[in-house]
Amino acid sequence: LIARYTRQIMKELEVNNNCQNIARVTLMQGGLADDIDLMRDTYSKGILNVFTEVTSFDMSERFRRFQMSTSVSGIFLPTAWLQVYSSLKMLVVAGQGKQYREELDGFEEQTYIVGFRLGGASSTPAAIGGVPGSVINSFAIDHFESYIRVATSSQILTGDYDDDSINNRLFVLSLPEKNITTGNFIMEEVGRLEGLGREGEEIKSVRFLDNAAFLVTFRRTDPFYTIDLTDPKNPKVVGELEVTGFSSYLQPINPDQSQVLAVGQETDPETGDVSGLQLSLFDVSNLANPSLVTKYVVEEEDDVGSYSDAQWDFKAFRYLPQSKILILPVTLSFTDMGENNFDGFWTFDIGTTTNQAITKGYEFSHVRPERIFSFCWYPATLPPRSFVFSGDLVTLKSHSILRHSLNTGEMQWELDLDEENDDDCSDYFVF
Repeated sequence: LIARYTRQIMKELEVNNNCQNIARVTLMQGGLADDIDLMRDTYSKGILNVFTEVTSFDMSERFRRFQMSTSVSGIFLPTAWLQVYSSLKMLVVAGQGKQYREELDGFEEQTYIVGFRLGGASSTPAAIGGVPGSVINSFAIDHFESYIRVATSSQILTGDYDDDSINNRLFVLSLPEKNITTGNFIMEEVGRLEGLGREGEEIKSVRFLDNAAFLVTFRRTDPFYTIDLTDPKNPKVVGELEVTGFSSYLQPINPDQSQVLAVGQETDPETGDVSGLQLSLFDVSNLANPSLVTKYVVEEEDDVGSYSDAQWDFKAFRYLPQSKILILPVTLSFTDMGENNFDGFWTFDIGTTTNQAITKGYEFSHVRPERIFSFCWYPATLPPRSFVFSGDLVTLKSHSILRHSLNTGEMQWELDLDEENDDDCSDYFVF
C-alpha cells in the first residue's frame, strides 16, 4: 500500500522525475519513528497537509510552438498559508504551523522556512529551517549573503487569549553549503534578538536593508526600532524612537537608504484607537539616533475613517525619487455616506520644500461619492496600481482606469469598466 501510494503521489506531482528537487520530509522532524511524542508532534504540525510547488520559466528563450522550458521543484509544508520572499539568488517560502510546548501546556506558532537556490531557469530546494512565531508578511524575511533573517511574533495558544504573552523576535539563520552530496540541508540559528517591543505589543512592519533592520511594534504607541546586523551572531537594537500611531509599510526612498517613508495609521496614544491614515518620514542615517523628520495625517475626525491599500499591498505604493512624489491609493469613508466619501489616488510631495514637510498634491477620484453606495457594481475589482508614462499618471482602482497629467492634474481620459453593467449588483468595495 505504501509503495503504491508513493508511486501515485510521484506521478501526480510530476516534479521533473527528479527526487532531488523535492525537499525531504524527514528534514521537518527528528527522532525515532515509533516515538509517540514525535507522532503527536508531527500530527499537530500537519506536516503533510500541503505540497508546495515552485515552477520556473526560462523567459529568455524564444517561444517554440508556444512552448518554453520549465523547471519544477517542491516541498511538503504543514499549511496552505504561505509567505514568499525572493532575492536574486534564493527563493524563500515560509509556512505557518504550530508546535506543542509541554512545559507551557500549549501550542506555539511556528514558521517553517524552505530556501530554493535559483540558477538560470531552475530552482532547487537547498535549505530548510524553522523558528518560533509567525511572520506578518514577506518583508519579515530576508536573504543577505549566506544568512536568512526572519522577524516573528509568537503567542502560546492555550485557549485563553492573553496579549501579554506575545514575544517578538528576530532570528539570523546560516545557510548550509551548496554541495548537495553532503546531505546537509539544515539552517542553523546563529543569532537572535528576544523581547522586542513592550508588553502586549506585536510586530506591525519590518524592513531589512543590508546590515540593518527596521522594526515597528504597536499596542498604543509605535516604537520604531533600528537594529544593527553587522555581526550576524550578535544582532542588537541600537536605536529606538517612540511616536504615536503605527507604520504598516516601510520604504527606503533615497540611494543611501538614509530616509525611510512609512505608511500606517495615526492612533490615540491613550486607547490605541486608530484615527486616520498617516505618512511618516524617518531619518535613519545614524542608526543609534533615528528621528522623525515629518508626518502627515489624512483625517482625524470621529465621523471618518481613512486608509490606504498600500498598508498591506506594497505594489500599490509608488514613489518617484527624482521628483520626490509619492502616489498612493486613498479611501475616505464618512459615517453619513454622503458626498465627502472618496476612493482614488492622492499625490504627495515628500520633503521637496525647505522644511522637509509632506504636502498633499492632487486628488484623482475613481468614483463619484454618490455612486459608492448604489450597490450595483460588478462583483470584481481592479487592484490599486499606478504607472507613469511621459509625465502622465495612469491609475487603476476598483472599477475604473484613469489617465491624468502629473504636472497639472488635468484628466486625459477615463475608462469606466462598469459603464454597461446592469445585471450584477454588488457592493462597491469587494473584500
